[in-house]
Amino acid sequence: MAAGPGAGLAQCQREAEEVTELMKQNFNRALEREGRLSDLDSRAQELRAMGETFTRSTRAVAQQQRRGHRRWRLVAFGLAAALLLFLLALGLALWLPRPPPAISTISPVPAPAGTEPPVLRGASQDLGRAYDNKPSAVVLGRPYNK
Repeated sequence: MAAGPGAGLAQCQREAEEVTELMKQNFNRALEREGRLSDLDSRAQELRAMGETFTRSTRAVAQQQRRGHRRWRLVAFGLAAALLLFLLALGLALWLPRPPPAISTISPVPAPAGTEPPVLRGASQDLGRAYDNKPSAVVLGRPYNK
């Protein structure tokens, strides 16, 4: 194994070249990784920006939804209040005492001169007729007999 001082130097040179080659491969890999990391970093920044945009748009949509729901709640509340007032007014109109209706008297029409006023038959007179089997009625204030 003693080939001489040149063999040891050649062995060291080969090992140095192998180490240099490994160092170059490692350096190239590190450069590739750095490129990939910068790509990943730029993609992460893009995703972050898109996430912020999405968050703003979802907040705006949620706010519009709340406004719409609030509007419908106000409409429903207004309708319920109007219905309640209507029912209250209707209940008050039906349950509060009303003034008695005005009493109008009808004045009797005087009978023409020389005529007798019509005779109205009472129940006692009609009972007497009921035993006679004769129908009797009063039509226009005058006795009607068949």
